Amino acid sequence: MTKLFTQNSNFRNFLLYQVLKGIGSGIFAIFMMWAVHYQFQNTWYTAVAGFMFAFPSVASFVAGPFVDRRGKAALIRIASFVQICVIGFLLAPIELGVWAIFLAILIFAIANMISSPAEKAILPSIVNGDELIKANALINILGTVTGLAIGIFLYFTMVDDGSFSTVFLVNIAALIGGLVFAMLLKDFAKSTDSKLSSVEMRQNYFAELKTGFAYVKKDALAHLVIVFACMSIIGNMAYVNLPMFAEIHRGDGSGYIILMAVSMVGGVVGSYIANIVAPKFELGKIFIAGLILMGIARIVFVHVISNDFRRALLILVLYSGLASAVGLMFHSMQQKMLNKNIIGRVSTIITTIVSIAAAGGALVGGLAGTLLPNVDMVFIIQGVIYIIIGLGVSLSGHVRKLPKISDVEEL
Repeated sequence: MTKLFTQNSNFRNFLLYQVLKGIGSGIFAIFMMWAVHYQFQNTWYTAVAGFMFAFPSVASFVAGPFVDRRGKAALIRIASFVQICVIGFLLAPIELGVWAIFLAILIFAIANMISSPAEKAILPSIVNGDELIKANALINILGTVTGLAIGIFLYFTMVDDGSFSTVFLVNIAALIGGLVFAMLLKDFAKSTDSKLSSVEMRQNYFAELKTGFAYVKKDALAHLVIVFACMSIIGNMAYVNLPMFAEIHRGDGSGYIILMAVSMVGGVVGSYIANIVAPKFELGKIFIAGLILMGIARIVFVHVISNDFRRALLILVLYSGLASAVGLMFHSMQQKMLNKNIIGRVSTIITTIVSIAAAGGALVGGLAGTLLPNVDMVFIIQGVIYIIIGLGVSLSGHVRKLPKISDVEEL
């Protein structure tokens, strides 16, 4: 993996951008959810915040053809600048109500809606297909380790003064650093719309959008999209209840930060898991085993945390590692399976489907958190459904027959 960093300067710039952007986005996601919970102590508000994070991605399929036909590096730079402006707004010396916070989350998420498919689409033009797993794993590892270190620093900062200003100062510094490296990115694919009339651009847009939907409906990819949509519903239902779950079991607000930090450690573990199992096992086996083990780990985690918070953290590392590995394999499979010219539109269609599920899951989670007698039930339900999904995937011949990632052929 180190050869990619030392020998490919374009990948090095992309990696450093991804690391810094990941730190900025991660801090924003974690601490905005915590800020809403901390200030308003209302599960429904945290559910709405989760909905705002997911909602823009519902329309991300609209951006797919746009991303495919534009310079990816330019889109990444614009999105980074918008996110920097959002954090600047939050740092303004004015008192912000809950709807101003929701608006900030929404704009930040819209910027991610543009940058995420652009990042996914540009990577195959930076590294060879056989290096995608290593590249994605390296991005995940470095981003998570650095983010974890900064998260620990920010946690102690908040404990000392209870202020969010330091959090957002580090947040904006990371995003500015990411923008610097984004400016150094070389994008060899130029915009293809400059010589087209507005009518031709519209015709091409809808034709390409239709092509993207056709790819999503193909065999194993279609089955896995459904699987990840179902996981997104249940996962987000649990996620919006995590601040309350953590506070109950830890006894104070630090529990949420600790669980999120440990989940980041699991992300690093997941990168190593993916790097180890990818060349040895077929994708179908990895997806089936990963889902079932995730469900088991989630249920065990809920039972253990009631009696031993520290021991439960070890199980959380395992759960998060499995989730990270499964997601990384699906992400890399798309990049290997799809032609470079359609990655943007296909990935945004998949993102739209998964995000509709996530937005719905957030709202259902807010309702479940208020109606269920015990918030632990939300996480137990999550584990049980993951096991059911894993068993259901084992019945899909298309998924079972998926080869090793190195043998995946372009559709």
